[in-house]
Amino acid sequence: MAAEPIPGRDTATLPFAFFIGDFNAGKSTLINALLRDEVLKTERRESHALPTFVCRGESHAPQFSALPRDYKTAHRKSLSQFQGLRNDETNTDGYLALHALTPANPFSRMVLVDTAGMSSDSASPPPEFSDTRHAMMVVVTDIEYWSSKHNLDLIAEYHEAFGGALMVVANKADHLNANEIKQVAGKAATRMEEYGIAPAPRFFALSARLESLRYAGDDEYRRRTKPAVRAWCDAAFDAFRLALYEFEAAALTGPSSPELDVFKHRLAQTVVPAAEPSHEV
Repeated sequence: MAAEPIPGRDTATLPFAFFIGDFNAGKSTLINALLRDEVLKTERRESHALPTFVCRGESHAPQFSALPRDYKTAHRKSLSQFQGLRNDETNTDGYLALHALTPANPFSRMVLVDTAGMSSDSASPPPEFSDTRHAMMVVVTDIEYWSSKHNLDLIAEYHEAFGGALMVVANKADHLNANEIKQVAGKAATRMEEYGIAPAPRFFALSARLESLRYAGDDEYRRRTKPAVRAWCDAAFDAFRLALYEFEAAALTGPSSPELDVFKHRLAQTVVPAAEPSHEV
């Protein structure tokens, strides 16, 4: 899956957080909630969205680009073009990946990576990294199905490959009542360790939807959500955000500008298809 590194600036100090999981688990919504901005278009139907890299930009307006098949200079895109390319049916030019530079991004240098949704019969093996200090894997699941064999197999596979560089998010906790959420969260570590996933990775039962509405003012859905559920989900999201901040701080090893070609990073190339052979003479 990985391509040969593209000649260019060394960006090895950038930390990456890869969001992995099934279709409709809420990976894009989770990233939007972290950004407090609707940067990524979300889909309820199954789609093979392009790998999308999001990091902070220094300009006053967001900037978007797409990586062509020849792996040469990324093509600048408008917001509508960027969101359209998130739908694989409109990717007639065969782009390999997308990149968004967002000025209001709360993470100073970490790259958030939205990977294509998987299904039980189309899961890809974990990418191979020689150094996991700059990579965090976030397995996103639906809280009602997080402990299914398919999800536990996925968590076990990534745990074997990345060890402590792994977190599990049980999204859509707002679909349960407070006692049910507490029960799931309280038994998560034991359930994973019984399955052979030991030590169990950090587990967050939260709601990306509630978080995305948290700063929207007087929102009806948040009002209708039971206060105990809302309080749990808010606290769990805060803990998840803090865990990512701590990873970012620990991974930063030197100065680097966020205004770079993220596609040139060796970690980015683990989830982007290999470049097509050049036919230049």
